[in-house]
Amino acid sequence: MNAPTLTARPSSPTSSTPSWPRAAGILILTGGVLLTAATALEIGTDVSTDPGPATAFWVLFLASTLAHVAAMFPLALGRGDGQGTVGPSIVGKLALLGFGAFFLANQSLYLLAAYLLPTAEPTDGAMAFLFGMSAVQGVLLLVGGIAIVRARVLAGAARWAILVLAVIGFALGVVINASSIEALTNTMYFVSTGAQIVAGLLIARAGVLAAK
Repeated sequence: MNAPTLTARPSSPTSSTPSWPRAAGILILTGGVLLTAATALEIGTDVSTDPGPATAFWVLFLASTLAHVAAMFPLALGRGDGQGTVGPSIVGKLALLGFGAFFLANQSLYLLAAYLLPTAEPTDGAMAFLFGMSAVQGVLLLVGGIAIVRARVLAGAARWAILVLAVIGFALGVVINASSIEALTNTMYFVSTGAQIVAGLLIARAGVLAAK
């Protein structure tokens, strides 16, 4: 009796669901939910003087910041093997990790300027420094988002999620700096946090394309 002949199938792109996109997505989703709650508290209550809302705001704001920063590690490095959403791109890895560092710094500076030193008059140099920090943060996320799109590691709409977040972040910055309409600014804050929630869901559910 002849043994059956086994014919290897040609390899093709397939989608799997490893744990690192799920971890990154859940962290971004968590950060978005927490920041939405913190923003609602900041807008709807007096977090500068009322101890209850102030405590809740600080906990939510700091926890959301840490969640977003932590998400950059699986996004950039995968499960620790260096093969995350940007593939082998060194520029993409540095952009995502750099964004995490600048995001942590900018969120900390916001708390410092708004609530720890609320009566201090910022100098022109300090304002320029803060604007520069925010601009670098946005550019890093934009570069990271482009690297993710180019790498074609994430399947489906998740591949575009970080790039869309970067564009919305720039739009939020323009509104904050150019508009004096409080309702518009508040709306853009919630658009931004809502986009974080959607991006987190997409990435958490995304498959990863196998090599051809």
